[in-house]
Amino acid sequence: MTEGQIYHRKQSRKPEDVETARKQIASQELWGGPPRNYLGSDIPKVKAYMHKLPLLNNRQTQESGIEFTTMIEVDSYHPHFAYWSGDREGVRNEDGYAKIKVTITFCNQFDEVYIANKQFNAES
Repeated sequence: MTEGQIYHRKQSRKPEDVETARKQIASQELWGGPPRNYLGSDIPKVKAYMHKLPLLNNRQTQESGIEFTTMIEVDSYHPHFAYWSGDREGVRNEDGYAKIKVTITFCNQFDEVYIANKQFNAES
């Protein structure tokens, strides 16, 4: 069941991730290409971790990234990871990427902290 489930994606070390995060918030959509790790395949997948970002109690940064929810069912359940792939309801495959609609609820990848329809300066 995905309703109410919170997922997260960690910010990679790439500087373009700040612009990617802004695009994700604007579109409320996540993309994923084929996995390149030990689970490598040629099937595009949106990949995420289960649960909220590992942050301190006051939401101060321990990890940078985004948190989101989606109504799209995951491919299969795993205690730590979620994947969305295939041509099926809610998952689009375009230009080598799997794409899903999401509701981004939190992002701390740039100077302003984004919290679902609110924006705060990271220094306040």
